Amino acid sequence: MPDPRTRRLRARDAFFRRVAGVRDLLRPFDRVPGLLYIVKDADSRTVAVSPASVPRMGGRTEDDVVGMTPHDYLPPDIADKYLADDRRVLRTGRPLVNAVEVWLNEQRLRDWIVTDKYPIRDAGGAVVGLIGTLQSFQDRRRQLAHLGTAGEAAEFVQRRLAEPLRLADVAAAVGYSERHLERLFRQVFGMSVWRFVLQSRVHAASEALARTDRSVTQIAVEFGFCDASAFCRVFRAATGATPTQYRDRHKS
Repeated sequence: MPDPRTRRLRARDAFFRRVAGVRDLLRPFDRVPGLLYIVKDADSRTVAVSPASVPRMGGRTEDDVVGMTPHDYLPPDIADKYLADDRRVLRTGRPLVNAVEVWLNEQRLRDWIVTDKYPIRDAGGAVVGLIGTLQSFQDRRRQLAHLGTAGEAAEFVQRRLAEPLRLADVAAAVGYSERHLERLFRQVFGMSVWRFVLQSRVHAASEALARTDRSVTQIAVEFGFCDASAFCRVFRAATGATPTQYRDRHKS
């Protein structure tokens, strides 16, 4: 006669064999505030999403976005990064956790999020897909002690996007040397402090472009760029569009 542990494991396996699909298992998470998820197959095609993810992907219902890959709903630079992360999880079978990335907020504007990706295996143990969860950086920041000093530095930057910022200023604000902070920041965010500053300014400027009628020059100065030319150069490198093109696209 099997021992109690073996009987429990067999009962678990029998239960999951009876489950027709993952949709019923995912449904309770649809109501968790601030939590988004996307389930993908081995080709990074969407097979299930949280309802709040649908408008960010450009759809009205889940059926509108099923089968999409990241390049179907994200700018190329963001999509390339997500595909690379997907392939890493699918290839290694190891989860990717607490990754700080760029995604789209409710207005389909760029914003920081924290994502986890976990492999999904078939009955034989082969990786056949993945599930990714996404939370806004600010929501997740309050929960993640591991961000520590790097997270404090990121919040300092985001509160002062209009000000001239130097690495020395950020390091002094959190009580670390520039070298130590830069190393910590790269470990947590995968980028330099200065790149985070520029990306954060672009995110804030993109929202201003879409939501206000302020001139490009006004927005450039408001978010810490020395002039409109520098702003346009950085903005186009980050988004693939000029500020005017971006405004026309998102206002329409």
